[in-house]
Amino acid sequence: MNNEQAKFLELEELCKQDGFIHAYSYLCLRDCTIGFQGGLETDDLNHLTSSDRLIKTELSLLHGLMLKSGYNAVEISSDKLTQYVDSAEQILKDIHEAIKTSGMKNFSLENPKLSFESFFTEKDVVREFIFYSAEQAFEFQFASFARERYIEDEVWLRDHVGFDMNDAYTIYRAINEMLNENLNSIASRSELISHKESRLQFHEINVDELIRLSKQSKEIVIAFLTIFSTSSKDDNTSFSSIDDFNIINAKPIVYLNDKYYLFQLTSLAQSMYESPIFWMREDKSYRKFADEHRGNFTEAFTYNKLVSVFGRENVYVNIDIFKNAAEKIGEIDILVKFGSKYLIVQAKSKGMTLSSRKGQAEIVKDDFTKGFQNAYDQAIECSNALMEAGVHFKDASGNLVEFKDRPTSCYPVCITSESYPSLAFQCRLHLKYEKTEHLKAPYIMDVFFLDILTEFLSEPLFFLSFVDRRTGYHDALMASTEIVLLSMHLKYNLWIENDMTFMHLADDIASDLDAAFMVRRLALPGSGTPKGILQKYTSGFFGRLLFKIQRLANDDLTDLGLILLKGNGKFVDMLNEAVGRIQYLTIQDNLTHDFTIQLENGVGGLTVHTLAGDLESAQNKLMAHVNAKKYLAKQNQWFGVLVEADRLGMVASICKLSFPWQKDTKMDLAVKEAKMDKPMIYDSKELRGKFKVKLGRNDKCLCGSGKKYKKCCLIKNNL
Repeated sequence: MNNEQAKFLELEELCKQDGFIHAYSYLCLRDCTIGFQGGLETDDLNHLTSSDRLIKTELSLLHGLMLKSGYNAVEISSDKLTQYVDSAEQILKDIHEAIKTSGMKNFSLENPKLSFESFFTEKDVVREFIFYSAEQAFEFQFASFARERYIEDEVWLRDHVGFDMNDAYTIYRAINEMLNENLNSIASRSELISHKESRLQFHEINVDELIRLSKQSKEIVIAFLTIFSTSSKDDNTSFSSIDDFNIINAKPIVYLNDKYYLFQLTSLAQSMYESPIFWMREDKSYRKFADEHRGNFTEAFTYNKLVSVFGRENVYVNIDIFKNAAEKIGEIDILVKFGSKYLIVQAKSKGMTLSSRKGQAEIVKDDFTKGFQNAYDQAIECSNALMEAGVHFKDASGNLVEFKDRPTSCYPVCITSESYPSLAFQCRLHLKYEKTEHLKAPYIMDVFFLDILTEFLSEPLFFLSFVDRRTGYHDALMASTEIVLLSMHLKYNLWIENDMTFMHLADDIASDLDAAFMVRRLALPGSGTPKGILQKYTSGFFGRLLFKIQRLANDDLTDLGLILLKGNGKFVDMLNEAVGRIQYLTIQDNLTHDFTIQLENGVGGLTVHTLAGDLESAQNKLMAHVNAKKYLAKQNQWFGVLVEADRLGMVASICKLSFPWQKDTKMDLAVKEAKMDKPMIYDSKELRGKFKVKLGRNDKCLCGSGKKYKKCCLIKNNL
C-alpha cells in the first residue's frame, strides 16, 4: 500500500467518526464564505487563494467519505471538533504531499534530459493538476447557464424529474438567500474562524421557507431536493481514491434526520449545470436529442456573447467554405469579422472522462484531442481556406455570403461548454499548433471565461487586442486559469519585457477581477470595474482616439488601435501629456502645434497635429508632415491624427500612409529645407514629465472660452 492510499484510509476512518459532520460544517463555512462590510473589495477575497484553505474537491472528498459510512450528527465536544478539524487538514495535506512526491520521482539527476511532455504526463502529475486545479467558473455562472443549456429539454425534464431548469434556478436562488440569512447572526469572518464549533445549523435548508422564497409548489421543491441529495441509504462504497466517482458531486445536498443541509453552494450549482445531461442519456430514446441540444447551447451561447461585442452584422454562424460549386473545403461554427481580422471559432461540448481524471495519460491526451485538437485542426483548415483566392462562402441555408476583405490575420478559437480542469495547462502540454504571419496561435477557452471576457472587454478593439496579446504570448505566459491572465491584463495591460522568456502568474492576481465580476453579476455594493486599463485607456486623448478608431471601423486604423493598445501605462500617460501640451499651446496662440513619436518594433510612428484654421487645410498639412516623418524614420507606415484644441479634445481626423520605404532625392531635399529632425523613439525615462502643462493665471483657459484662466475656470474651481 502506497503512502497516499494509507492516508486515504486514515482520512476515511476519521470521517466515519461520530459527529464528524459538525467539524465538516465548520470547515465549509470557513472556506466557502466571503464576509465584507460596505462594498466588496479585493482584500475580502484574499483568503480564497490562501494555501491554508481547503478547496472544493478536498471538501467534497470529506463529504464523500462521510456518506460512505453513513451520516450521523451525534453531538461532540468543542475539543473533539477541534481535533477532527486539525486532523482532517493534516491528512489532506499529507495526501497532497504524497501525490506530489510520487509525481516528482522522475524529476531527478538520473533523468536530466526528460522532456517537458514526458515529465508532465506522469500519472500522479496528471492526477495532481486535475484534482487540485483552480476553479474555472463562478458558482452563479453554473446555475445561470444551466437554464440556457437545457432550454430545449424543458418538456423531458418536467416529465421525468418533475421540474425544468428554470424551476431549479429559482430554487437555487432561494437556497442561496436562505443560507445567507442563516449567516447574519455571525458578526464577522474573524469570529467564524477563531471559534471552532459546529456550524451545522447555518447549512440547514428549511423546506417550508424554501417553498415560500422560491414561489414553487411543494412537489417541485421536493423533487429538486430529492434528486440533488443523498442520505445514509445511498451507496458510495466504490469511492476508494481521490479520483474515483464521488456521488456527492452529483448530489451535494444532505438529507439527515428529516432535515436537508447544503455545505457547498458551488457544488449544487455545478451539478445543476452538469447532471441533467446524464439523466437524459439514461433514456436511450432521448440520448441523441440531449447531445444535439448540448451542442446547440455551446454554439448559441458563443454566438450571442460575440454579437454583444462585435455586433450582429460582424458575426456569422455555420459558414461553409467552397472551392467550387461541388467541393466544400471547410465549415466554420462561428466567424467574427472586424475589418480584415477574423476570429475562426469552433464550438465543442466534449468533457473530461473519469478515466482521464485518474491520470491515465493516453486517455487524457485522447480526451483533449477529441475535445480541442480536432477542433483546432478544423479551425486551421478553415483559416487557410479563407486565404485562398476564388473560394466562396455559404450560410446554413445555402445563401452566398460576401466578405469584402480577405483576412490579414486569423485567430483560431476553440470553445467548450464543459468546465475542463487545468485547461490552460493541458493546452500547453498537449496542443500541437502552427503559427505564421497571418495565422495566430490558438486560443482555447470555455464558455465561462468567454462570459467574463465579453463582460469586461465589451468593445471590439479591446477584445481583439487582448486576444492578439494572449495568443502572441502563448508559450511565454502560464497561469492556473485564463481568468488570472485577463485580470493581469485589466490591471497592467498584458505585456512582458522583450528579454523575458517565461512568466507564471499566481492565482491571487485574479482577486480584483473576481470582486468586480461578483459586484456586477450579484448586484453587490462595490466597484464593478477593476483598477487599471479600463479607466486609463478610456480617458484622455488616448481614450478618445481609440473611440474614434472603433467608430470608423477602418482596417488600416484598427492596426493603429492594436499597436497603441500594446503600450504600457507609462506610454499612455506620456501620449496624453504630449497631446495636452500641444493643445495648450494652440489655445494660447491659435496656431497649429504638433507632436511626433516613433513607435518601437518597426511598426512606424505617430504624428499628432492640433486643429487651427479650416479642416481641409489642416488635413493636407498633417498628411505632408506624416509623409516627411515616415521618410526620415525610414519606416513602411506612419499614422497621423488631427485633434481639436478645446477642452473636449475630440479627434477630428485620422490618416495612414503605408508603402515600402525607398530613398528619394526630392524628399531628401524637402526635409533638409524644412530643417526637420528625425522622430524621437519612445523612451519612458527620457520623456517622463517632459510634456506636463502648468497653467498660469494669465494663460488662456483650456475650456476654450478665450478668457484668461484667472477670470474663468480658476474662479469656478474655487467656488
